[in-house]
Amino acid sequence: MTHPHPTNPVPPLALWIVILLVAITLHRTATAQTVSTRKLEGHAFVSIVDLAHRLGAEIEYVTFKDKVILRRPGGTDLVFTRFSSYYLLGSVQYRTPVPSRTADGQFYVSSDVMDLLDLAPATPNTPPARLEEPASSSIEQRTFEMPSEEVLRQKWAIDKIVIDPGHGGRDPGAVGPGQTREKNITLAIARRLGKQLERDLGLEVVYTRSKDVFTRLRTRARIAREADADLFVSLHCNAGRRRAAGGIEVYFLSEAKTAEAAAAAERENAVIELEEDLEQDTGNTLRDMVLEIMSSQYLKESEALAASIRSRMTRRFKSMDDRGVKQANFYVMRGTMGAMPSVLVEMGFISNPTEEKLLKKTSFQKDMADAIFEGIRAFKRSHERQLKNNG
Repeated sequence: MTHPHPTNPVPPLALWIVILLVAITLHRTATAQTVSTRKLEGHAFVSIVDLAHRLGAEIEYVTFKDKVILRRPGGTDLVFTRFSSYYLLGSVQYRTPVPSRTADGQFYVSSDVMDLLDLAPATPNTPPARLEEPASSSIEQRTFEMPSEEVLRQKWAIDKIVIDPGHGGRDPGAVGPGQTREKNITLAIARRLGKQLERDLGLEVVYTRSKDVFTRLRTRARIAREADADLFVSLHCNAGRRRAAGGIEVYFLSEAKTAEAAAAAERENAVIELEEDLEQDTGNTLRDMVLEIMSSQYLKESEALAASIRSRMTRRFKSMDDRGVKQANFYVMRGTMGAMPSVLVEMGFISNPTEEKLLKKTSFQKDMADAIFEGIRAFKRSHERQLKNNG
């Protein structure tokens, strides 16, 4: 009797699935290792070109705002800002241990980004800190240990401030009826304020200009980001068509809620016309909406800082109208979005003859610097008290 030869049994479906998963994992690991990193000042970075290639994304450079967008077909876009540690993945903001930067004509981001996107083995120096929970996300939810009070203090304590004296050089700013130039007033008060912050609070102070020179609006914001500052305070004098208009007010970045706020932003943004080589924005509304999301991280802090400064100013200058805390879309603060709390202080109307005379007085300039200092000090104490309570 002839017996049939035994045949190899067909592997069960489960085994085929295991083999397929192993093959996918090995392929993924092999491709992830093709993303090369580069050491810059002791930290691993990946070029935006390599990252885009690995993600199959298109690169959009928004030099107008120092940003790079990686557009991922069928996926979530990423937005990076030069000299900023913050980046957007869709509508969710993250922070890396070191800011993005340029080197040898290339744009680089921290290699920690690849870990979040599961593009490389999880070997970051420091996990990216989650700043807010998304409503939904295709990225796996991750849990990180609560940092210690000392780590929180080092990362989030207010130790460095950028003071931005408005205008300068060929841009005089507003000019009063007595020919007083706004650029001179803002610089004088900025110097006083900076010295007081250094002396009494031990803060490191960075100026966007320390003398009568012209500084582009985008350069001012870049200085703040490159300095990795904790606060940005821009000093200005207001102006109006009516000479009787007067008072003090403080702005934080958002869309203008009143016609007056919109007019103030338009006047301060007018200096862009002096920046001959400024690239024109394309007016892409959707892209602008994505970029503006980055300001939301510090919206509450900016509003709180503005309110703190305004309250100290109104206490000290009771004879001046209190025009409150307002929202407006100032170009100079757009550039600091997502990087730090930012406010713009209008210290009086230089177009008002009475207030112009005040603004010229050394005693008034000292009092104004004192009031702004007190507002910053109160905000710093409140902010760091919250850090301690959360530690």
